[in-house]
Amino acid sequence: MRIMKIIFLTMKNIKKLNKLITPLLSLLVVLMASCDLDESPKDRVSGEEVFQSEGFADALAGDLYAQFPYTGFDDFDGKLGHNDLGTERVDLSACLTHGGMTNTADCEGFWDYEFIRDMNVFLENLAGSELSATYKGRLEGEIRAMRAAVYFKMQKRYGGVPLVDVVLDPFEEVPNEYRVRSTEEAIADFIDSELAAAAVLMAANGDNTDQTGRFNQYTALAYKARANLHAASIAKFGVLNANSLTGIPAGRANEFYTKASAAAQAVIAGPYSLLTGGDPVQTYRNIFIEDSNSEIIFERIYNGNQIGHSFAHQNQPTPFSEGQGSELNPTLGLVNYYENLDGTFTSPVLGEGNLYATGRGPWEDKDPRLHASVLFEGDIYAGNIVELYEGIDNGTEIISEVGVLVGDKQSVGSASRRQENQFWPSTGFLLHKYVSPTPVIPAGLDSNNWKELRLGEMYLIAAESEFEKDASDAAAAAEWLNYTRNRAGLMNIEDTPGGITRERIRIERTSELIYEGHRWFDTRRWRIAADVLDGQTVQGVRVIYDDPSGQYYFLVIDTESSQRQFRPEHYYNPITLGRIEAQSELVENPGY
Repeated sequence: MRIMKIIFLTMKNIKKLNKLITPLLSLLVVLMASCDLDESPKDRVSGEEVFQSEGFADALAGDLYAQFPYTGFDDFDGKLGHNDLGTERVDLSACLTHGGMTNTADCEGFWDYEFIRDMNVFLENLAGSELSATYKGRLEGEIRAMRAAVYFKMQKRYGGVPLVDVVLDPFEEVPNEYRVRSTEEAIADFIDSELAAAAVLMAANGDNTDQTGRFNQYTALAYKARANLHAASIAKFGVLNANSLTGIPAGRANEFYTKASAAAQAVIAGPYSLLTGGDPVQTYRNIFIEDSNSEIIFERIYNGNQIGHSFAHQNQPTPFSEGQGSELNPTLGLVNYYENLDGTFTSPVLGEGNLYATGRGPWEDKDPRLHASVLFEGDIYAGNIVELYEGIDNGTEIISEVGVLVGDKQSVGSASRRQENQFWPSTGFLLHKYVSPTPVIPAGLDSNNWKELRLGEMYLIAAESEFEKDASDAAAAAEWLNYTRNRAGLMNIEDTPGGITRERIRIERTSELIYEGHRWFDTRRWRIAADVLDGQTVQGVRVIYDDPSGQYYFLVIDTESSQRQFRPEHYYNPITLGRIEAQSELVENPGY
């Protein structure tokens, strides 16, 4: 028999779990060591011992949390910036957005059956333990919700995948049902039912709502809302493949939308609240720099020491960064995408002769979330002026040389891409969202938490689901959408020109959630990626200071060396030749 490498580990005794016992457990063992001579090892603990103690079981659950595939920081490159509205300074997004995804290149892939096995082993041993029923019920809910979330992260990449929800012995014949891909519909149903069951278990057996780093009933419901919205979109906008491994029957779209809306509303009715009040720009920024705030449902916890990340190191304006800085650059397309304060949509007139009083002048009257998410020329960061201008027009010519003065002003701004020996920004705009307000943070020592699930998304899921259902309820959709809009200082959606439309819902979702890891998957589930991405030339601006007037103008520039590409097969990731060679029963996705 051929062993399925992608699914099975070489652990003979399932009950002992020794492979899963981590250094975290070893630290706990030290506390238990006695002074008596003993032949038993002191640097490990057996699987049997783990499930005789709530402390040990919690520690092992902590190891599973450490393996969970959060969206952000640790591997933020493609997940946050590489979509139709973001770029990196040196075109590092080639695989994801420049047609590089092939049957040998799974861009931003996630296929982790070793982790799934770890969770299955944990659940089996937990069920067979003599720990209290209340404790077992809560922890079972956490790990089942975690496993369902992992399957969702796989579904939105590959469609149908092998569904393994039991512990398999690699030394026995493996049933065929675990060796083949389930249909995408079956995976979507499994995710929904598991999250529903997990929410009930956690609600009935004591919840973790005071711990934003652990799953609780609302975390399960939030993932349920997110997963059902995705499934509904696939059913409504996608194509059901002949083998049903990709696609969901169109007739089920309304069912999934209904489940998504109900789950989102259940979270909204829970213990969380939107951050509101004060300056809408700072309020929105605070969501991402204030850890465990009232809006956060689930987050990846960092302390900046043993557990840190390098997001500030990579993305603070270069003059105020300990390292590279200025890595992820919002595009001109994103900056123009935001709604105006009066509810209209316009793109400013740019080019020589079109003067603006400030470096954000063309976009001054746009959605405050733009100004919370993007740094413009002349903005203040950590008490310092961010100088992104790339030249000074003296009335005769543009002078753009490092170290050259025009009057008493350097001809090139200190944060501009014209500076020598710096990691230049590429678009004339810098990312501000999620970037710590404390300058010069060394690599690996950033400590703000990654917000995996937050309340704002739930309002958007409810709005989109109510609008897209067969019996569309535009009034309900508008009511849900207005929560995030009003928090940002925008007018009610029904008062805007044209009122509520599908496009407005999608713009609101992007404006609220940009750089949180959603946009790439949104364009794929809506089946618009080929329209908005393929053939796109990414643009930015060259900011010029006009010396005679003391104002600015902006020259539109291309900021990537090649057009972006998106082919029809890219609506799903490839299974890849490597995985199929390891397990011949797997079937490749269409087009690869």
